[in-house]
Amino acid sequence: MGEHKTKPDVEWLAWSKQRDSLKTRWVIVVVAFWVTGIIAVVMYLINKELDFILTSIAIGMMVLGVWLKSRYQIHISQEPEGKQIDNTKD
Repeated sequence: MGEHKTKPDVEWLAWSKQRDSLKTRWVIVVVAFWVTGIIAVVMYLINKELDFILTSIAIGMMVLGVWLKSRYQIHISQEPEGKQIDNTKD
């Protein structure tokens, strides 16, 4: 009986850990995108020409951010039963 009770908790803890990991990675990529974008704009204003490398990095961060956000949303939709949380804050 005790084993049956701990299995859903272990499953939910693993799910929760992965959720937190995905969200952390997504936040890091979003911050990196904005920092790179701001640096690219400043460099454009100073040099009056677009820096291809910074622009490529910003576009790559945007694509990676969209991919991570979609993985995060899919993961949220697969939340284990019995431990529903309020996801409206995300």
